[in-house]
Amino acid sequence: MNSMGKLIAGILTGLLLFLAQPVSAEPIDLGSHRELFIDGYLIDEMVNVQILVHQPEPQEIAVQCDAPWEGNGCGYYTVLYDARESVYRMYYHAWQIPTGIEPGGPLSIAYFESKDGIVWVRPSLGLCEFNGSKENNIILDKMGDGSGCHDFSPFIDENPAATPEARYKATGAGAKTGKGVWAYQSPDGIHWTPMADAPVFSNGAFDSQNVSFWSPMEQQYVLYYRTFSEGEFQGTRLVNRAVSKDYIHWTEESTIAFPEGEGPRPLAQFYVNQIKPYLRAPHLYVGFCARYVDHGLTESTKLLPEWDLREKRMTVSERYGTAVTDSVYITSRDGKNFRQSNDVFLRPGLRTRHNWSYGDNYIAWHVVETQSTRDDTPKELSLYATESYFTGRDSRLRRYTLRIDGFASVHAKLQEGEFTTKPITFSGNELSLNVATSAAGMVKVEICDSEGTPIPGFTRDECDLIYGDALDRRVSWKGNRSVAALSGKPVVLRFLMCEADIYSLAFEQGI
Repeated sequence: MNSMGKLIAGILTGLLLFLAQPVSAEPIDLGSHRELFIDGYLIDEMVNVQILVHQPEPQEIAVQCDAPWEGNGCGYYTVLYDARESVYRMYYHAWQIPTGIEPGGPLSIAYFESKDGIVWVRPSLGLCEFNGSKENNIILDKMGDGSGCHDFSPFIDENPAATPEARYKATGAGAKTGKGVWAYQSPDGIHWTPMADAPVFSNGAFDSQNVSFWSPMEQQYVLYYRTFSEGEFQGTRLVNRAVSKDYIHWTEESTIAFPEGEGPRPLAQFYVNQIKPYLRAPHLYVGFCARYVDHGLTESTKLLPEWDLREKRMTVSERYGTAVTDSVYITSRDGKNFRQSNDVFLRPGLRTRHNWSYGDNYIAWHVVETQSTRDDTPKELSLYATESYFTGRDSRLRRYTLRIDGFASVHAKLQEGEFTTKPITFSGNELSLNVATSAAGMVKVEICDSEGTPIPGFTRDECDLIYGDALDRRVSWKGNRSVAALSGKPVVLRFLMCEADIYSLAFEQGI
């Protein structure tokens, strides 16, 4: 080989060696915000551990929708907590669907409220007339164009520019398909007026619960709404996104994206999306997607609960008897690219009534914190999900609970396992874990440099053994909890664990 050939060969060899080197990604900047192990976002490698999706625990029936203006189709619930007024508010569409069992009725938007998120009352608001009386909890029975409101999803607007009369905002879609999304405002969450004389956004199907909010991360309003893969009401049910600076003028973006194998598909379509920033980590969007599944009329269909009611509903439409629904969760940190939970989040369950109908197991938009009803237990998350949909003359909503941040965890069984994070930077001077172990379980944390070398003073051998169950367990190394010397520097966290769950972490100021 001549000198030129050797030179070229040397260059190619060097290039190949360069390309073979691992590409160092920019560290994830956690700052001081909380990060949940709800997906694999922070995780680099796992050995003998897994991301475990936790099932919400069923509690009491929160509301029974059996008033004359309610019925078997009450749904599309919104639940929120107004800290300024110390009240929990619940909004829903009140409706009796004609199913071959009972005659149908008008659709309106109604309201419950609660002092604790557990016991709910139906206030008499005197706003709308039903059968000659205003003694009811209806807040809207007509939209700006005189038609009924199909869904209505309020939120408290945290935009610093929001005016007092628009402290609450909401989207509502026309009951007649294709009418678009209307924008509403309210000073108190009870008295609502349209913000425009016509729909503010109309490029979608909207035959579902369409939700919007002010995003502190994006500094704009975000709308998630229903579309179909093959045009209006054709194909697979999908979720699209639009954005706005003023809640009136909206820019359509695109269908939200998922990695291959995740997201809606023809057999498991996403009906409601229920996307919103998680209250303890506003940079993290969490959605509770009800999956619409229709296997058709099979032998299993006939063995599901309440076959006699299904058979009657099928005289109106076959899918009213064959379709079933459950819920998964989805997550995103940019609002556009999502991950789906690797297991179902809310199953219909082993019951003989109320649980396997199309329209059951829709989770309300969104989670709220409530006091636990168990002795000496910290606050927990309450979720609310539909039951007894499409069955008789009424329907209901059940409360479920999770521990704070408890959607999923990195979980280790008896055999000791470990996982490492991707390189991160942080501010704050103490590492806080939301962690639970068995009596024999344990967790240790080692902090390494960006190359994976343990940092003296923060090694596994120096870490004080962690066991117990706490929402805010501060990690220490030979009694020292301060990690201030590492603030702003790229590091990798290595967790060693057995019989343990780690739900979230944050770098906090000292306590």
